[in-house]
Amino acid sequence: MLTNIIGSMVRFESIQPGLQSRIFSTGNDNFTDFNLLGIVQRGDVSVSMEEMHQVTESSIFCLPHKKQAKVLVPPGSQMWLLGYSDELISLVTGSDLDSAKLEVLMRQFTITNCDKKDIDEAFLPLLRLLSAEIAVTKKRSRTVICSIIRILLISIYRLSNIESMRLTHSPDELILQQFRQLVEVEYRNRRAVSYYCQELIMTYDRLHAICQRNLKKSPLQLINNRVLIEATLRLKKSSDSVQAIANSLGYNDASQFSHFFKKETGLSPSQFKRNYAEKGGGHTEHVMQDFSDWP
Repeated sequence: MLTNIIGSMVRFESIQPGLQSRIFSTGNDNFTDFNLLGIVQRGDVSVSMEEMHQVTESSIFCLPHKKQAKVLVPPGSQMWLLGYSDELISLVTGSDLDSAKLEVLMRQFTITNCDKKDIDEAFLPLLRLLSAEIAVTKKRSRTVICSIIRILLISIYRLSNIESMRLTHSPDELILQQFRQLVEVEYRNRRAVSYYCQELIMTYDRLHAICQRNLKKSPLQLINNRVLIEATLRLKKSSDSVQAIANSLGYNDASQFSHFFKKETGLSPSQFKRNYAEKGGGHTEHVMQDFSDWP
Protein backbone atom coordinates (compact mmCIF):
# COMPACT_ATOMS: atom_id res chain seq x y z
CA MET A 1 0.00 0.00 0.00
CA LEU A 2 1.20 3.50 -0.81
CA THR A 3 2.43 5.41 2.20
CA ASN A 4 2.49 9.21 2.41
CA ILE A 5 5.02 10.74 4.79
CA ILE A 6 5.45 14.38 5.74
CA GLY A 7 2.28 15.34 3.89
CA SER A 8 2.93 14.32 0.30
CA MET A 9 6.71 14.74 0.29
CA VAL A 10 7.75 11.07 0.58
CA ARG A 11 6.13 7.98 -0.90
CA PHE A 12 7.24 4.46 -0.10
CA GLU A 13 5.85 1.15 -1.28
CA SER A 14 6.84 -2.51 -1.16
CA ILE A 15 5.43 -4.13 -4.29
CA GLN A 16 5.01 -7.82 -3.64
CA PRO A 17 4.76 -10.53 -6.34
CA GLY A 18 1.24 -10.65 -7.77
CA LEU A 19 -0.81 -12.49 -10.35
CA GLN A 20 -1.42 -9.45 -12.53
CA SER A 21 0.74 -6.75 -14.08
CA ARG A 22 0.80 -3.35 -12.41
CA ILE A 23 1.68 0.06 -13.85
CA PHE A 24 2.94 3.07 -11.92
CA SER A 25 3.06 6.47 -13.65
CA THR A 26 5.68 9.08 -12.76
CA GLY A 27 6.30 12.69 -13.70
CA ASN A 28 2.65 13.74 -13.48
CA ASP A 29 -0.18 14.20 -10.99
CA ASN A 30 1.09 13.59 -7.44
CA PHE A 31 4.46 12.35 -8.72
CA THR A 32 5.33 15.41 -10.86
CA ASP A 33 8.01 16.76 -8.54
CA PHE A 34 9.22 13.42 -7.21
CA ASN A 35 12.64 11.86 -7.58
CA LEU A 36 12.00 8.11 -7.71
CA LEU A 37 14.10 5.05 -6.90
CA GLY A 38 13.12 1.55 -7.90
CA ILE A 39 14.92 -1.40 -6.29
CA VAL A 40 14.08 -4.58 -8.20
CA GLN A 41 14.44 -7.53 -5.84
CA ARG A 42 12.90 -10.30 -7.94
CA GLY A 43 11.98 -10.69 -11.61
CA ASP A 44 12.24 -7.97 -14.27
CA VAL A 45 10.61 -4.54 -14.51
CA SER A 46 10.16 -2.28 -17.56
CA VAL A 47 10.47 1.50 -17.55
CA SER A 48 8.79 3.17 -20.52
CA MET A 49 9.88 6.70 -21.45
CA GLU A 50 10.87 7.75 -24.98
CA GLU A 51 11.71 4.06 -25.36
CA MET A 52 11.36 0.88 -23.31
CA HIS A 53 14.11 0.08 -20.78
CA GLN A 54 14.41 -3.33 -19.18
CA VAL A 55 15.48 -3.39 -15.53
CA THR A 56 16.58 -6.87 -14.58
CA GLU A 57 16.48 -8.64 -11.22
CA SER A 58 18.79 -7.17 -8.54
CA SER A 59 18.97 -3.80 -10.31
CA ILE A 60 18.12 -0.24 -9.33
CA PHE A 61 16.77 2.60 -11.44
CA CYS A 62 16.59 6.32 -10.66
CA LEU A 63 14.16 8.79 -12.23
CA PRO A 64 14.58 12.56 -11.77
CA HIS A 65 11.57 14.75 -10.98
CA LYS A 66 9.23 15.80 -13.81
CA LYS A 67 10.43 12.85 -15.89
CA GLN A 68 7.31 11.26 -17.33
CA ALA A 69 7.55 7.48 -17.40
CA LYS A 70 5.58 4.32 -16.74
CA VAL A 71 6.96 1.56 -14.54
CA LEU A 72 5.53 -1.81 -15.58
CA VAL A 73 5.74 -4.56 -12.96
CA PRO A 74 4.81 -7.96 -14.49
CA PRO A 75 3.29 -10.89 -12.53
CA GLY A 76 5.74 -12.46 -10.10
CA SER A 77 8.09 -9.48 -9.89
CA GLN A 78 8.97 -7.84 -6.58
CA MET A 79 10.37 -4.37 -6.05
CA TRP A 80 10.51 -1.37 -3.74
CA LEU A 81 9.42 2.05 -4.96
CA LEU A 82 10.68 5.07 -3.07
CA GLY A 83 10.02 8.69 -4.01
CA TYR A 84 10.84 11.99 -2.42
CA SER A 85 9.64 15.46 -3.38
CA ASP A 86 12.10 17.88 -4.93
CA GLU A 87 11.40 20.10 -1.91
CA LEU A 88 13.49 17.67 0.17
CA ILE A 89 16.43 17.47 -2.20
CA SER A 90 18.67 19.77 -0.14
CA LEU A 91 18.08 17.63 2.95
CA VAL A 92 18.68 14.41 1.03
CA THR A 93 21.78 15.43 -0.91
CA GLY A 94 23.31 17.49 1.91
CA SER A 95 26.13 20.00 1.53
CA ASP A 96 29.35 17.98 1.73
CA LEU A 97 31.66 16.41 -0.85
CA ASP A 98 29.11 13.73 -1.79
CA SER A 99 26.42 16.29 -2.65
CA ALA A 100 27.56 16.98 -6.20
CA LYS A 101 27.75 13.24 -6.91
CA LEU A 102 24.21 12.67 -5.68
CA GLU A 103 22.98 15.64 -7.73
CA VAL A 104 24.49 14.03 -10.83
CA LEU A 105 22.95 10.65 -9.96
CA MET A 106 19.43 12.09 -9.65
CA ARG A 107 19.69 14.50 -12.58
CA GLN A 108 19.30 11.75 -15.18
CA PHE A 109 17.68 8.37 -15.74
CA THR A 110 20.09 5.66 -14.60
CA ILE A 111 20.03 1.89 -14.23
CA THR A 112 22.52 0.30 -11.83
CA ASN A 113 23.06 -3.44 -12.15
CA CYS A 114 23.88 -5.14 -8.85
CA ASP A 115 23.77 -8.71 -7.64
CA LYS A 116 21.58 -10.45 -5.09
CA LYS A 117 24.20 -10.01 -2.37
CA ASP A 118 24.26 -6.23 -2.91
CA ILE A 119 20.48 -6.02 -2.62
CA ASP A 120 20.28 -8.31 0.40
CA GLU A 121 23.19 -6.82 2.35
CA ALA A 122 23.34 -3.16 1.31
CA PHE A 123 19.77 -2.16 0.49
CA LEU A 124 17.22 -4.40 2.21
CA PRO A 125 18.40 -3.44 5.74
CA LEU A 126 18.03 0.25 4.84
CA LEU A 127 14.60 -0.29 3.29
CA ARG A 128 13.44 -2.18 6.39
CA LEU A 129 14.85 0.57 8.59
CA LEU A 130 12.90 3.14 6.56
CA SER A 131 9.76 1.01 6.83
CA ALA A 132 10.18 0.83 10.60
CA GLU A 133 10.73 4.59 10.84
CA ILE A 134 7.51 5.44 9.02
CA ALA A 135 5.43 2.75 10.74
CA VAL A 136 4.82 4.80 13.89
CA THR A 137 3.30 8.12 12.84
CA LYS A 138 3.97 9.97 16.08
CA LYS A 139 7.68 9.14 16.06
CA ARG A 140 8.46 9.86 12.40
CA SER A 141 11.46 12.08 11.88
CA ARG A 142 12.06 14.01 8.66
CA THR A 143 15.77 14.04 9.46
CA VAL A 144 15.95 10.25 9.88
CA ILE A 145 13.91 9.61 6.73
CA CYS A 146 16.03 11.95 4.60
CA SER A 147 19.22 10.46 6.09
CA ILE A 148 18.18 6.93 5.13
CA ILE A 149 17.35 8.06 1.59
CA ARG A 150 20.75 9.76 1.42
CA ILE A 151 22.54 6.57 2.46
CA LEU A 152 20.56 4.65 -0.17
CA LEU A 153 21.64 7.13 -2.85
CA ILE A 154 25.28 6.99 -1.78
CA SER A 155 25.15 3.18 -1.93
CA ILE A 156 23.63 3.35 -5.43
CA TYR A 157 26.25 5.83 -6.56
CA ARG A 158 29.09 3.61 -5.37
CA LEU A 159 27.72 0.67 -7.36
CA SER A 160 27.05 2.69 -10.51
CA ASN A 161 29.41 3.69 -13.29
CA ILE A 162 28.59 7.36 -12.85
CA GLU A 163 31.78 8.00 -10.88
CA SER A 164 33.74 7.63 -14.11
CA MET A 165 31.64 10.38 -15.72
CA ARG A 166 32.76 13.98 -15.62
CA LEU A 167 30.56 16.22 -13.47
CA THR A 168 28.55 18.32 -15.91
CA HIS A 169 27.38 21.17 -13.69
CA SER A 170 27.52 24.57 -15.35
CA PRO A 171 28.91 27.48 -13.32
CA ASP A 172 25.34 28.74 -12.81
CA GLU A 173 24.18 25.35 -11.52
CA LEU A 174 27.01 25.14 -9.01
CA ILE A 175 26.21 28.61 -7.65
CA LEU A 176 22.48 27.83 -7.42
CA GLN A 177 23.27 24.60 -5.59
CA GLN A 178 25.43 26.48 -3.08
CA PHE A 179 22.78 29.20 -2.72
CA ARG A 180 20.04 26.62 -2.13
CA GLN A 181 22.12 24.87 0.53
CA LEU A 182 22.76 28.18 2.32
CA VAL A 183 19.07 29.08 2.20
CA GLU A 184 18.13 25.69 3.66
CA VAL A 185 20.43 26.32 6.60
CA GLU A 186 19.63 29.99 7.17
CA TYR A 187 16.04 30.70 6.05
CA ARG A 188 14.74 30.53 9.64
CA ASN A 189 17.16 33.33 10.59
CA ARG A 190 15.74 35.89 8.13
CA ARG A 191 19.07 36.58 6.51
CA ALA A 192 19.22 39.43 4.00
CA VAL A 193 20.21 38.70 0.40
CA SER A 194 23.46 40.56 1.11
CA TYR A 195 24.38 37.83 3.62
CA TYR A 196 24.12 35.15 0.92
CA CYS A 197 26.13 37.28 -1.51
CA GLN A 198 28.87 37.62 1.10
CA GLU A 199 28.91 33.87 1.76
CA LEU A 200 29.01 33.11 -1.97
CA ILE A 201 31.66 35.82 -2.53
CA MET A 202 29.73 37.54 -5.31
CA THR A 203 27.85 40.75 -5.98
CA TYR A 204 24.10 41.08 -5.62
CA ASP A 205 23.78 41.83 -9.35
CA ARG A 206 25.52 38.60 -10.31
CA LEU A 207 23.42 36.42 -7.96
CA HIS A 208 20.24 38.18 -9.10
CA ALA A 209 21.14 37.63 -12.76
CA ILE A 210 21.87 33.92 -12.22
CA CYS A 211 18.57 33.36 -10.36
CA GLN A 212 16.54 35.24 -12.96
CA ARG A 213 18.30 33.58 -15.90
CA ASN A 214 17.79 30.05 -14.60
CA LEU A 215 14.74 30.16 -12.32
CA LYS A 216 12.91 33.34 -13.42
CA LYS A 217 12.86 34.52 -9.80
CA SER A 218 14.93 36.92 -7.74
CA PRO A 219 17.05 35.68 -4.80
CA LEU A 220 14.58 37.27 -2.37
CA GLN A 221 11.63 35.49 -4.02
CA LEU A 222 13.41 32.17 -3.68
CA ILE A 223 14.19 32.80 -0.01
CA ASN A 224 10.59 33.86 0.62
CA ASN A 225 9.30 30.76 -1.17
CA ARG A 226 11.30 28.56 1.18
CA VAL A 227 9.90 30.42 4.21
CA LEU A 228 6.36 30.08 2.83
CA ILE A 229 6.74 26.35 2.29
CA GLU A 230 7.70 25.90 5.93
CA ALA A 231 5.07 28.36 7.16
CA THR A 232 2.19 26.70 5.30
CA LEU A 233 3.34 23.27 6.40
CA ARG A 234 3.46 24.37 10.04
CA LEU A 235 0.08 26.15 9.82
CA LYS A 236 -1.53 23.04 8.33
CA LYS A 237 0.07 20.38 10.47
CA SER A 238 1.01 22.02 13.76
CA SER A 239 -1.13 23.04 16.72
CA ASP A 240 1.35 25.83 17.53
CA SER A 241 0.11 29.39 17.73
CA VAL A 242 0.82 31.91 14.98
CA GLN A 243 3.24 33.63 17.37
CA ALA A 244 5.17 30.39 17.97
CA ILE A 245 5.37 29.70 14.23
CA ALA A 246 6.47 33.28 13.60
CA ASN A 247 9.22 32.93 16.23
CA SER A 248 10.44 29.66 14.69
CA LEU A 249 10.84 31.47 11.37
CA GLY A 250 12.83 34.36 12.81
CA TYR A 251 9.99 36.82 13.41
CA ASN A 252 9.91 38.27 16.93
CA ASP A 253 6.71 40.11 16.09
CA ALA A 254 3.77 37.99 14.89
CA SER A 255 2.29 41.03 13.12
CA GLN A 256 5.36 41.23 10.84
CA PHE A 257 5.00 37.56 9.98
CA SER A 258 1.27 38.03 9.35
CA HIS A 259 1.96 40.99 7.06
CA PHE A 260 4.53 38.97 5.11
CA PHE A 261 2.26 35.93 4.82
CA LYS A 262 -0.79 37.94 3.74
CA LYS A 263 1.23 39.90 1.18
CA GLU A 264 2.36 36.65 -0.42
CA THR A 265 -0.87 34.62 -0.18
CA GLY A 266 -3.75 37.05 0.25
CA LEU A 267 -4.63 35.39 3.56
CA SER A 268 -3.53 36.03 7.10
CA PRO A 269 -1.95 33.04 8.88
CA SER A 270 -5.06 32.72 11.06
CA GLN A 271 -7.36 32.73 8.02
CA PHE A 272 -5.17 30.19 6.26
CA LYS A 273 -5.19 27.89 9.29
CA ARG A 274 -8.94 28.30 9.78
CA ASN A 275 -9.77 27.70 6.10
CA TYR A 276 -7.66 24.58 6.06
CA ALA A 277 -9.38 23.22 9.16
CA GLU A 278 -12.89 24.09 7.92
CA LYS A 279 -12.56 23.10 4.27
CA GLY A 280 -10.11 20.23 4.55
CA GLY A 281 -7.44 22.12 2.59
CA GLY A 282 -9.67 22.81 -0.39
CA HIS A 283 -8.81 26.50 -0.56
CA THR A 284 -5.29 26.41 0.80
CA GLU A 285 -4.15 23.65 -1.53
CA HIS A 286 -4.71 26.11 -4.39
CA VAL A 287 -2.46 28.62 -2.66
CA MET A 288 0.25 26.01 -2.10
CA GLN A 289 0.52 25.30 -5.83
CA ASP A 290 2.32 28.63 -6.28
CA PHE A 291 4.94 27.91 -3.63
CA SER A 292 7.47 25.89 -5.58
CA ASP A 293 10.85 25.61 -3.93
CA TRP A 294 13.42 25.06 -6.68
CA PRO A 295 12.38 24.09 -10.22
